[in-house]
Amino acid sequence: MRLYHGTDAFFERPDLSMCRPFKDFGKGFYLTPDLAVAKRMAERCVERSDWQGAPKYVYVYDFDDSDLSALNVRRFAPIVNEEFAMFVMANRQTRTTVADHNRDNRHDIVVGPIADDRMGVLFRRFEDGEVTLEYLTSELKFRKLSMQFSFHTNRALQKLTLKEVRRV
Repeated sequence: MRLYHGTDAFFERPDLSMCRPFKDFGKGFYLTPDLAVAKRMAERCVERSDWQGAPKYVYVYDFDDSDLSALNVRRFAPIVNEEFAMFVMANRQTRTTVADHNRDNRHDIVVGPIADDRMGVLFRRFEDGEVTLEYLTSELKFRKLSMQFSFHTNRALQKLTLKEVRRV
């Protein structure tokens, strides 16, 4: 399976210690099967950086998903539900009482929809008690969501083979 990673950083191989914590599925290396989404992610990285002239890259990987039996893989359906919403919220928070999370990298790989930053407002409204979980998930269902694959352990990263790095 072909996966893409968009960024403003050039690197030889993914380094999990360089990944940011409190992402949708926990601290990990994130990819998508959608090239357009990876390009947008590279552009967003540059927008967030202090150097607006930074280069943008899309890394192209082959993902060997033929035998994942030795890995703990968590898959969410492309359609958002309450389980997905609570999992993402638990990973995005610094402290949580929710037991279902991946902040400890208990899952080697997590696959599911991308909960983009615009969803952050909905998550905050839920946390503040302004909306119910049912309302939150119903609002998320109306968004066009792309899929993402997050790799959280070096064992998981071994399933990726870099094919090329494109400057975009």
